Formats: sequence, C-alpha cells, structure tokens
Amino acid sequence: MATLADIAKQAGVSSATVSRVLNADPTLSVSTATRAKILQVASNLKYTKAKHAAKAARIALVQWYTKDRELTDLYYLAIRMAIEQAAQQVDFELVQTFAGDISDLGNIDGLIAIGKFSADQQKQFADLTSQVVIVDMADAIIAADTVIPDFKGAMDQVVAAFKAADLTEIGILSGSEVTSDGQAKLPDVRLPLFLAAMSAAKLPAPRQFQGDFTAESGRKAIEVAIQLGVMPKALFVTSDAMAIGALQALQAATITVPDQVKVMSFDDTSITRHVYPTLSAIHVDTEQMGYWAVQLMKSRLAHPNRPTLQMMVRTSVERRQSF
Repeated sequence: MATLADIAKQAGVSSATVSRVLNADPTLSVSTATRAKILQVASNLKYTKAKHAAKAARIALVQWYTKDRELTDLYYLAIRMAIEQAAQQVDFELVQTFAGDISDLGNIDGLIAIGKFSADQQKQFADLTSQVVIVDMADAIIAADTVIPDFKGAMDQVVAAFKAADLTEIGILSGSEVTSDGQAKLPDVRLPLFLAAMSAAKLPAPRQFQGDFTAESGRKAIEVAIQLGVMPKALFVTSDAMAIGALQALQAATITVPDQVKVMSFDDTSITRHVYPTLSAIHVDTEQMGYWAVQLMKSRLAHPNRPTLQMMVRTSVERRQSF
C-alpha cells in the first residue's frame, strides 16, 4: 500500500506537505499546481487513508432560505449541494434545516450556516456549538470561520470590463434582503464596492436601481427605468435572478441586448447558459465555497481552539452573448 513518503518522493515535496494537502489543512500555503500534483500522484498510487472506527461528526447545515425560496436562487442551492458533496468525502453526518431554524437539531458537533444571519441568530448558533462556519457572510459577530467570494476583486473586474469596452453610461441593479427572523435588513455589499471601483477607474457615477434579489424585482426595476427614460447603455446586476427579470423587461420593451444595452450578472449559476441571450456573469465558484466550508469545519473539529479563519474564493468574468 502506498505511503505518504511514496507520494512525497514522486511529487518532489516533503511528507509533511503531502499530509497537510491530503488533510486539506487550510493554513497551508502551497501553489495550486503543487496541490494538484500531490493529489494526482496520490490517485495514481491508489493511496487510501487508514480507516478508523471513530464516529462521524454530526454537523448542522443551516440554509437561511426556505426550501421554496432556495429554488428561485440557484446560487444558494449550488452552495448547499457543494457542501453536501464535500461532506461525503469526510464522513460528516449532515443535519439539514431551512429558514435559519435551529430549534430541533439535537446534539451536534458543529454548524455550517449558508447565507446571512442576524446577531440573534448567530448567538443562537454559538449557544449550540463553538464550532461554526458561515458561508457567504463576511462579518460574523461570533467566533466563526467564514467563506466568501472576493467581492472587491469581482467589482474591479466588472468595471474593468466596462471600461475596456469604452462604456461610460453605466447602471447597477443591486438588491437588499432581510434575515429569516426579520431582525436585520441586509444591504448589498457589492454596491459600495462597485461605486468605489467606478470612482477609481475615473468613470461617471452609475445610475442606481434597486431590487430584492428576485426576478420579479429585477423586471419591475428595469421597467421603471425604461419608462423614465433613464436606462443606461450598460447594466451590472448583482444576482442572476434579478438579471433574468431585467432581460425580460428589456425584451418586452424591444430593447436589444447587447446591441442597445449590455448586461453583466453576478453568481453565474446554471441559468445564465439557458436564457437568451446567454448572460455574461461574474463566476463565483460555489464548489470551492462548499469545499472550503467543509474543510474549515474539519479543521475546527481537529483544532477547536485555533483562531478563526476567512477563506476568500476568487471570481472570474465569463463572457457570453449579453456583453
């Protein structure tokens, strides 16, 4: 049977590095190429970890959306599915709950929360367990690891794309939401970052439109913009759901995309490839977000007193027909 030393020899690294990569140590600083090489060598050698009789960790998976709302926002659905897949690889027993409900979880070893949560909800998490990971929320008020997209980098990428296309008449359709307990209104973190990126690029201040991250709100916001004659030549929309609604409004008004208005979305869920025109979007790697949520939880369980960590997942621009 292959050993860590065998993998290390073929990969040209130390056995310690191999061990930390195979155990997904989030504190390890190693290049993507090196990590990939180690995993490939381990696969080629058919390396398997020794199995232990230890009981699987029981982890609560708390989605802030209801089941019905999750189906209208594939971003959060994709993150949940990625966590479920990654959890299978480490033998976590997931206990799922929706709408932030943690009333009937029983005894748990840790909690992974997806979405945005009020101060009261976070305190309830901490009362259940000291091992908490929150996905897609940057500023936790409790001691929790967090996994977020690189929002600033994403906004810089959007603005750079607009500037490269020599676009100056630009708009942003952002959203606001409320936590599932109704205790906190949540502004769109992308809006101030987008405005700052526009200013840094010396572009005129964008026209601002408001929705609530649903397709219907996106449609209504753009209908009003068209009626008022303030529709810009380029539009950035901070979620795929709202972007779908915006496309519907533009098409109903016979405004062609991208000839008359160029549109770029955020999230890049599967729906962006199944509308017409297909949507250009900032791609958020939900698989990586789910993967790191599980790896951070695994690390927390192994090292319960370590400092909290934040994992920031890179984004990229996916160009399609709408821009």
